[in-house]
Amino acid sequence: MLKQLCDVINGKEDNYLLPFFWQRGTNRDDIPAQLKRVYDTGTRAITVESRVHKDFCGKTWWEDMDVILSEAEKLGMKVWLLDDSHFPTGSANGLLEKKYPHLRAWHLCERHIDIMGPQKSATMLFENSEDRVLLGAYAYKRVGYEEEIIDNAIDVTQYCHGTYLNWDVPDGMWRVFFIYKAQKFYRPGCEYYIDPMNAESVHVLIEAVYETHYEHYSKYFGKTFAGFFSDEPMLNNDYYLKPMVDKGMFNMGIGQYGLSLPWNDDMVAELTKILGRDAMPCIPGVWYNMVGSDISSKIRCAYMDIITRYYSERFTQQLGKWSRDHGVMYIGHIIEDMNCSAHTGTTGGHYFRALDGQDMSGMDIVLHQVMPGYTGYKHSSTGFGGYADPEFFQYVLANLCGSMAQVYPNLKKRAMCEVFGAYGWSEGTPVMKWLVDYLLVNGVNHLVPHAFSPDFPDEDCPPHFGALGHDPQYDGFCSLMNYANKACHLLYGTDHISDAAILYQAEAEWYNAEGDMMLMQKPAYKLSQNHISYEIIPYDVIAGKVGDIPYGRYKAIVVPYAKKLPQYVLDALYNLKTKVIFINARPEGCNFGDVSTIESLPEKIKPSVKVEGNPELRIYASRRGETTEIMFFNSSTRESVDTTALVPATGRYCRLDILNDNMEYGTSDDGKLEIKLAPYQSVIYVFDNTIEEPDTAPAAEKTEKEFMPIYKISLFDAADFTDPEKQEFIPYKETAELFDITAFGEKPGFSGKMRYEASFDFKNGEMPVGLELGTVGQTARVTLNGKDLGIRICRPYSFDISGAVREGENKLVIEVSNTLANQVQDYFSYFLPIPASGLIGPVKLAYFSK
Repeated sequence: MLKQLCDVINGKEDNYLLPFFWQRGTNRDDIPAQLKRVYDTGTRAITVESRVHKDFCGKTWWEDMDVILSEAEKLGMKVWLLDDSHFPTGSANGLLEKKYPHLRAWHLCERHIDIMGPQKSATMLFENSEDRVLLGAYAYKRVGYEEEIIDNAIDVTQYCHGTYLNWDVPDGMWRVFFIYKAQKFYRPGCEYYIDPMNAESVHVLIEAVYETHYEHYSKYFGKTFAGFFSDEPMLNNDYYLKPMVDKGMFNMGIGQYGLSLPWNDDMVAELTKILGRDAMPCIPGVWYNMVGSDISSKIRCAYMDIITRYYSERFTQQLGKWSRDHGVMYIGHIIEDMNCSAHTGTTGGHYFRALDGQDMSGMDIVLHQVMPGYTGYKHSSTGFGGYADPEFFQYVLANLCGSMAQVYPNLKKRAMCEVFGAYGWSEGTPVMKWLVDYLLVNGVNHLVPHAFSPDFPDEDCPPHFGALGHDPQYDGFCSLMNYANKACHLLYGTDHISDAAILYQAEAEWYNAEGDMMLMQKPAYKLSQNHISYEIIPYDVIAGKVGDIPYGRYKAIVVPYAKKLPQYVLDALYNLKTKVIFINARPEGCNFGDVSTIESLPEKIKPSVKVEGNPELRIYASRRGETTEIMFFNSSTRESVDTTALVPATGRYCRLDILNDNMEYGTSDDGKLEIKLAPYQSVIYVFDNTIEEPDTAPAAEKTEKEFMPIYKISLFDAADFTDPEKQEFIPYKETAELFDITAFGEKPGFSGKMRYEASFDFKNGEMPVGLELGTVGQTARVTLNGKDLGIRICRPYSFDISGAVREGENKLVIEVSNTLANQVQDYFSYFLPIPASGLIGPVKLAYFSK
């Protein structure tokens, strides 16, 4: 039998969880207990984050880390470290400001003046200083009412003296550009951040954080100390001229007036080589459209190509190499929100290049970016702009992460996501479980739960797991972590069966004017709704610069509409010898490939797993040698799935409902599987012909009867959880009618545990075999006649009671926990509805049908 399957069955899986473990320098004596609390969830690693430690890399920091590493070693846990004094990574713990201010980033900017000629000996003023250095001055003929300029510059740099330009202006309207590099125009609060395009500047971060930790803890490196985590590093450029319409921090794409751009002096020679002409007179094309040629498209694309390569080579790869040379790993993520990954400013310019050099691909899901059940609606979010686009977050973001892990060999199939943070206390275990499954079916297999805090209450981006003993759902969270770890172990290392690839949109964005290209989520959404699996891959992979795409890996490469694409991208697509489907039209100058509308796209690619309808059924099929693993996840929060799937595997299989500790064996000779899933539910099929266990007997048909005993309801307030004198449930009501405990007229501010006790008799009759709780808010643990039947953290709230029910009197205890949101009303919970609390029902008993 497959080793990973045996591991899961026998509880011997590896660890795939590395939650944030915040440190503020105020609680050293509590660290062992806090670390043990993490350990008790089943987690075997932590990511230490200064949030914000008052003495990062100082005396008290080392004393705190001494305790953390020593205790982690005793517990057999790994320790990762967020690699700066605070996020985003880049301040180098203040060392750049203190010691190397000259290594701050340079940004490209311009000033221009419009002047009507002819004018003899016209004088123009310009700036010239240590932090704003003139690179050149160029004059362009204006055409028309708008701000287009003719691609035929006159170099007037030679007429610049001091801060004056004196020039004989020819006839007509001219625009004179003064091109500068400036150590200015940084993101707010990030004036002294390292320059990710300058290897010497990046090394300041190594000196400040990496080397100091190695000096203190080299004996732990590669053992207890697992590696470093970069959190949201960025290019860090901002506007030099405030735009009339602020498009926001996620939309700092090239081609915007007034946006400074990352600069390195090495770029001039590279740009000149790519363009085949002197690059400097072409520079204004990064902001303004030049008529008479396509130079604006070419220089924008070339510019972004260069800065993203520099970022990869000089930032990510340098940090990754240092880490691996010292026996540890390097991981992390950039900001990817709302299609910003191919932009500048708050991100790295190119999702794949920004992470190339890490040992895992990376992403985060925070701030209500992904909401269960909201696939068809833009929705409110605490992210920038106040809303989230579900087409991007549901069908692109996690797929980027999973795809990179599959096609970049150095990642060894490792894909990581920071998850759960800043959803608020209203984020209960049903939402968390849904998010875990969403990640799993996109190929993500390492999770960084956000976060364990040393304080309660703590307003900083809740929820905080355990809440120092105050969290009613902590048992449910532990159950979720056990599930997530087992599922990750089972799926990690497999080869995704991908029907199609979608071309990552970077070059299309860089090369085209706004509105002349299609976002990649448009085809992604259509493919997903039709169960056609896909990966999103960049030009670098298609061109063979990274990895190697085996012939036949994809049935087709889907290229979202782009009016134009660089010739080198078209050449790479053509040379791949795989079917290419252009959406809506071929790019200008392209004479190969099929053309399809979005609506007809599913007709051109056959899915490997065939399912009729059920668009919210998410599927992840993969192979590991001779075995095939297929995960089915019902992402609907309302509708059940009852369908047949035709899968690319036959023979013996094991069906695992890991969360509910249910396992069945069977055989499929024709590849057909009956898929029945409640909302939120997921199962994994492992096809392995070495399975020797006999087939599980087919489940007998059951009938259900509503169960309405008199319940004795008692409450245990979360505020009393840590008070040794109040460790008891307080009687509340006796009733046969179920209701929301936190409804108006009841206890709307209650957070805690709700106990339902009932007695019932069975005499000389048929015995029930199952208990269905219906709707629950939000976790439920059932004990029948003193036997613990386990915990359920989301639908279905079903329990097998056949081994506990008996003739005569039966005593039933149902213990329900809600979240802290009713009692601790945090800002983030304003954006996520709070479900009803308690046992809502209807409760039913299941009997074998006669």
